[in-house]
Parts: sequence; C-alpha cells; structure tokens
Amino acid sequence: MIALLCFFLALLVSPFKPKSRLEAENAALRHQLIVLQRMVRGRVQLTNGDRLFLVQLYRWFPSVLKAMSLLKTPSI
Repeated sequence: MIALLCFFLALLVSPFKPKSRLEAENAALRHQLIVLQRMVRGRVQLTNGDRLFLVQLYRWFPSVLKAMSLLKTPSI
C-alpha cells in the first residue's frame, strides 16, 4: 500500500522536475539497457567507459541514483 502511495506521489511530482534531471535519468536508463545487452552468462560486465559515464552522471545529478536499477543489489 505504501509503495502504491509513493508511486502516485512520484507521478504527481514528475511534471515539475527540471528538464535536465529528466534527461539525466533518461541517459542513465538507456545506458543500463546497453550494458544489459552485453551481459555474459548472467553477469553484468562494466567497462571503464561505463564506470566513467556513471561516475560523471552521478557527480552532475546525484538524484539520478534513484533511477539506477543496474547497481541495486538483489534482495535475498
């Protein structure tokens, strides 16, 4: 129930986000798709270029970390 409430609140707030932040989240999600397409034997292989991109993106837009699903650890 709380997750549903958080989803609706995020949905209401999203039109008020700055355009640059939305573009950064979009770039992060696209980059995750590229990395996932290179997945080998169920394991994500990050290159130095991937790491550099993610670090720079985080430096410019720290809030983009919320959009990153690639870096989340699976719950056991």
